Amino acid sequence: MTPYDYTPNNNYSGTPPQQLPPQQPQYNPYPQYNPYNSYAPYQPPQTEMQQQMMQQLQIQRARSKEKSQIFTAGLAIGGALIGGIIIEIILMVIMQAIGLMDAFNSSFVVQHATNIIVVDLFGLVLPFGAIALMMKNRFVTPIVPHKKFGFANGVLWVFFGLGIAMLANFITNGVISLFDMMGYELSQPEMLDPKTPFDCVMLAISTAIAPAVCEEFAMRCSAFGILRRHGKAFAVVAVSIVFGLMHGNVIQFVFAFFVGLALAYVTLATGSIVPAMIVHGMNNGLSVVQDIVSLAVNSKTGETVSDVLLLTFLALGVISAICLAVKKKFIVKDPEQAQKPYRIGFGTKLALLIPGLFLPFVVLIVYTMQYIQPK
Repeated sequence: MTPYDYTPNNNYSGTPPQQLPPQQPQYNPYPQYNPYNSYAPYQPPQTEMQQQMMQQLQIQRARSKEKSQIFTAGLAIGGALIGGIIIEIILMVIMQAIGLMDAFNSSFVVQHATNIIVVDLFGLVLPFGAIALMMKNRFVTPIVPHKKFGFANGVLWVFFGLGIAMLANFITNGVISLFDMMGYELSQPEMLDPKTPFDCVMLAISTAIAPAVCEEFAMRCSAFGILRRHGKAFAVVAVSIVFGLMHGNVIQFVFAFFVGLALAYVTLATGSIVPAMIVHGMNNGLSVVQDIVSLAVNSKTGETVSDVLLLTFLALGVISAICLAVKKKFIVKDPEQAQKPYRIGFGTKLALLIPGLFLPFVVLIVYTMQYIQPK
């Protein structure tokens, strides 16, 4: 034996040891527990049926999530409406306690200043601003839309919105006539008439400017922004219903609903809240002009001027609608909805939203009953 034949175990055969074949991954029915196998657990490929089932499960989860979001959005918006009413009642009770109600009932300036502070700021901006901040993760646009829209397009959309608002006056008059045929008269809360030039300035601020800013922030910024991700048509109609409920009686509900459709669509089409604010202010400004002319001349002249402006705005609205149609501006794309592999029906969305608005509807009915009188 030579030295080269020596091995520690004296078992050298002169041939290299055989190498074992590499270990193949084995099927493990319990991939979570595999202490003896360092390889990744074997997972059989999914069949086409399994892939379809997984896709359907994901769609069902997404659909259920959106339904839940619409339902909670209705609760939040309805809560903001009721919260605003509660705030107004509390502030009016405080005014009563400190002896300001006599001034409210007798002074034009105090009455309209109270409307700006109590109704517009605390009754609308505060509660709707709160829900916008709490639900800002649902917005697909800025809370205050401010996209650039161009002067020419802005003018067309403003007059288009005004034309719809003027048309809403005729629809509202039809509702009033319908109640008259049934033997009932619909009235509205009366406000003091302006007596001085300063009263006229306060009237313009409280009737045209403040509501245009505060109501548009509450409706077309906050409420519309929360609902926008669930479809443009649904958001336009839904926020218009809320806008009608906000006004608190049947007459103004009908008028506000149709005006709200125009304001929401103008905001959607331009991507900015500014045109809707201008439309809102000019629409409310008609009554301001009528009251000022009535004070300066007489009530008949005031009504005539108001009617002339109404017909003028209606004509400009028709012309603007034609121009926008020719320029194909009425087609508003909805990329958010296009990305969704499922659809929830329009009626289903409204059905999910309405429960949250139940109490505001009750308030509307109760409040209207106070102003329905048999003829």
